[in-house]
Amino acid sequence: MPVLNAAPISDALKAEIARSIEMHTFIVGNVPDSFTGDTDEKMLVGSYFSLILEHHGAILHLFQTGQFDGSALALVRPLIDAAYRAHWVYSSASPENVTKLRNGEKCDPGLINMAEAVERNVNAGGFFLTITPYINALHGYTHGGLEQLGRRFDASGDIRPTYNDGEKTEAIRATTAHLVALSIAWCQIASGDTSADNPSAVAISEEYRKLYPIA
Repeated sequence: MPVLNAAPISDALKAEIARSIEMHTFIVGNVPDSFTGDTDEKMLVGSYFSLILEHHGAILHLFQTGQFDGSALALVRPLIDAAYRAHWVYSSASPENVTKLRNGEKCDPGLINMAEAVERNVNAGGFFLTITPYINALHGYTHGGLEQLGRRFDASGDIRPTYNDGEKTEAIRATTAHLVALSIAWCQIASGDTSADNPSAVAISEEYRKLYPIA
């Protein structure tokens, strides 16, 4: 029978989760608490940002339980996909694209094409293209591919989830980085101050550098 008993969480993983929670909490306390939804772009980006915050919090909560690692990993791609859509909408999408999105129509060009478009229009130093080698794996985690199925058995052959700390740490760091990147953009978009000196954006960036000094 499948076993989903809570497993002990290592001290290293606890520290990683705690650091990400601290960053998440700082973001919530520093992004604008109101904005003027005077354009479809703002409304869409704000919606994506809200969704990403929820996914990020859920990922951390699920990892904390020691019981739902596969479900946490399944949320990584939806979080990253929503982040890329948000950046693409504000920096690269045509007015026709935005209208279609507002009306619930599918019009995005796909994750890689969105990444390439954003890199052309935003000075991100290649950040958005770093996802390229991992897209298939992320897809597998989300849609029940071998990335998930191959980790449902322990060394004895029993049906027991076996995700290692390295995989979980990588997921936490990647999703936190994408949350930070969109948070910085959202501070600029929501406030109307798109300068590099936007106080809220600078505060979030500095906090991230403090918590993740080698990031």
